[in-house]
Amino acid sequence: MKLSKIAFAVATMTVATSVFAHGYIESPASRAYMCKLGQNIDCGSVQYEPQSVEKSSGFPAGAMPPDGQLASAGIANYSQLDKQSLNAWTKNPMTAGPHNFVWRHTAPHKTANWRFYITKQNWDPNKPLSRNQFELTPFCTINGNGQAPSMTQSMTCNVPERTGYQVIYGVWEIADTANSFYQTIDVDFGQGSHVTPDESPAAVSEWRKSLSGQISGNNLNAGDKVIARFFDANGEVAALRTEMTIASAEQGDANQWSYDLAQKVNTAQSEVRVGVKDESGDVNPVHGANSVFVKDGSALRSVAISYEEQQAVVNESIAVSNVQYSKIVGGNATVKFHINTRGNVNVEAHVMNHMGVEKGYLKQDMNNANQDVTLTLTGVTAGHHMLKYFATNKDGTLFAQDVINLMLEDNAPAGNTPKYDYTFPENLASYKAGTVVLQPKNGKTYQCRPMPYSGYCVQWKAYSNQFEPGVGAHWKEAWVLKN
Repeated sequence: MKLSKIAFAVATMTVATSVFAHGYIESPASRAYMCKLGQNIDCGSVQYEPQSVEKSSGFPAGAMPPDGQLASAGIANYSQLDKQSLNAWTKNPMTAGPHNFVWRHTAPHKTANWRFYITKQNWDPNKPLSRNQFELTPFCTINGNGQAPSMTQSMTCNVPERTGYQVIYGVWEIADTANSFYQTIDVDFGQGSHVTPDESPAAVSEWRKSLSGQISGNNLNAGDKVIARFFDANGEVAALRTEMTIASAEQGDANQWSYDLAQKVNTAQSEVRVGVKDESGDVNPVHGANSVFVKDGSALRSVAISYEEQQAVVNESIAVSNVQYSKIVGGNATVKFHINTRGNVNVEAHVMNHMGVEKGYLKQDMNNANQDVTLTLTGVTAGHHMLKYFATNKDGTLFAQDVINLMLEDNAPAGNTPKYDYTFPENLASYKAGTVVLQPKNGKTYQCRPMPYSGYCVQWKAYSNQFEPGVGAHWKEAWVLKN
């Protein structure tokens, strides 16, 4: 089996940044965090930033997040999280009683509280998540006392009695903004099949106990192998191990191979049944996440999926370093960073504000590059921004990506008069000796020095910029750096 070798480095930013908030529930793993872990699939962009599911505070009394969009918090980029069915998402095993809930704060923020809600016993898991599916009184509230939490905050909550599949909704309410962070946790209490309000109770089944874990996972390629492994208190039960080699691209779809592997387990093994329990108590595979059931008295405890994947060799590498950014002048700013690539790499970079609105973009091929790159930002206001980049090789394999946080600032405090005459170039054809200009590309000011035999320091032409302050090849002949 060939393994990818990826060289990847991001240096510490040289520009000081302020603190801004992000966070997700790490344990039990939220739906969004499961996407990052690869245990949920077809998640969209939230797999790269489970910490960013942020919207106006208000749940449950207010209008935000909207019903039907609770998992995504109404953020269009994360709408894939709102897909809802009995078997759409990987579930955490859960029992009633005290449990630790762990919030991961990638950037702490002054906190009003953390709250946890749970679905009603007979909620309908095949309908979109809405307020009427939940108990609207939180089963756990932790006061934040207006203080910034630690990066990892563990809190003990007493989980109420439930059976079957349930959803826990976590809310981190911020004290000094009007926003909250929202996290959806899919859990399974076991103890029989799920009964929705408009169904008759299921018949008593011999397959009464569900194991921790599910038959579900990643999309795979032809030639990859997927393995179902079963465990008791002493470790893996080798006799139950069931393997399947993916025969085609179609079978590599996660929903398809989970169905096919469930069928194979049910045919080969008599101690377990994989699928979803119907009204007759029978267990049948579905195209999606399949639960595993055993009979009363079984010593089995859990199931896990492992892979043997045929991965392409990635010889390319990328290192991003020395990220710097200017102050904002007239709604414009620049972000500059250094890129070093080995091999032929396509680099795509976006700068987005806190709400995900794009403010700058580039995409270019870099073959064994070692160069500075500058992104010009337009229409920006002070506050949190993100530099996101993706690196792909010539075969189209995405092998590196990252999000680097930026905190852009205005050039001068409100009410202060800028100590310069012009913003360069400000459509002037020439500058007189002594003129002070602000260079928006780096936020610095320069004073024009006289050129020989002239009262002007420089004649400016956009197509001949060798005298552009701080940028051109001969700028020091025409300008003096002020600050």
